[in-house]
Amino acid sequence: MAENVEFFTAVVTCYPQDADHAPLLHDPVQARVARAVDVVEGDLILAAISLRGADYFNDQYTAHPRPYDPACQCGVCCHLTHEHGRVVVLSNGHPWSTCDPWRADDLVLIVPAARLPDRTAKE
Repeated sequence: MAENVEFFTAVVTCYPQDADHAPLLHDPVQARVARAVDVVEGDLILAAISLRGADYFNDQYTAHPRPYDPACQCGVCCHLTHEHGRVVVLSNGHPWSTCDPWRADDLVLIVPAARLPDRTAKE
């Protein structure tokens, strides 16, 4: 059973600079490592984390967690039906037309929603 973890401070030392990756839109000093199950509405998802390092996505995207439905017909959820343990969906239909399921204990690099600038605040 996985340990319950709090957000960890992450040091983002490099970021892919090739044409396939969009530039980071937020200061990476705000980045944290969290388990997928701990990602909440509005967190900015930057990369998947493993022992090999960070696998940055072509574009960062905002989390919109939803319950996992193994019978979902999106074409991606079906790939995790045989996973042992809990599965969570971090986004459904954005930025892709499919769900974004993760094993609950997988690590993800995020900028927590609480640390993102308030886009509704007036300067």
